[in-house]
Amino acid sequence: MQTQKTRIMMKKVLGLLLIAVVLFSCGTKQQKENQETTTNKLSAISVDKVLSNTSDYVNKEVMVKGLVNHVCSHGGKRMFILGENPDEALRITPNNKIGVFEKDLEGNTVKIKGVLKELIIDDEYVAQLEKEVEEGMDNEALHDHSGGDHEEEEEEDAAVDSSKIKQVEQMKADIAESEKGFVAQYWIEASEVEVIENDKTEKAESTKDAEEHNHDHEEGHSH
Repeated sequence: MQTQKTRIMMKKVLGLLLIAVVLFSCGTKQQKENQETTTNKLSAISVDKVLSNTSDYVNKEVMVKGLVNHVCSHGGKRMFILGENPDEALRITPNNKIGVFEKDLEGNTVKIKGVLKELIIDDEYVAQLEKEVEEGMDNEALHDHSGGDHEEEEEEDAAVDSSKIKQVEQMKADIAESEKGFVAQYWIEASEVEVIENDKTEKAESTKDAEEHNHDHEEGHSH
């Protein structure tokens, strides 16, 4: 009698465990589908909107649309895209999957999917940056500036050092003027790049506009 009751109890326990496993499996599948749906529903936003609302997007996946006005020719490790305001550009770096950006992206309107990154620059950071500049080291923070002629800078070491020193001094001035005691740089680490064929700007005209702004606007966004 006791054995029969034990068997019945074991069947009930096993039945409950089976139900729990099925429910957990369905819940996990639904959660994954919801995440995929959310990712697929990303709508393209403008460069201007990202730069005006950085706190809303930091460390989040976004899709941004803009005109590529410069791709660094040394390794293709970064490019800059413009929105409606030609005086503000957003720096884009590739993730490991993309690797590098092709130079022929310049002049094209693109959609970039990736994560918005933030770098806080305060007095301590700048002090360390100065040491790195003195030692001839590179730092990503020094690439959030006017596009300029990167090829010339790569050939002229003295020009590179001079440019980096000026950038460090400008950072000090910006920090001194900031009520928060720091400034921030923002960029997107891209996982996907899509050229918008139907919205492509005439390359010659785009390149001309890009060159006009390369020397007189700050690429990136600081607060």
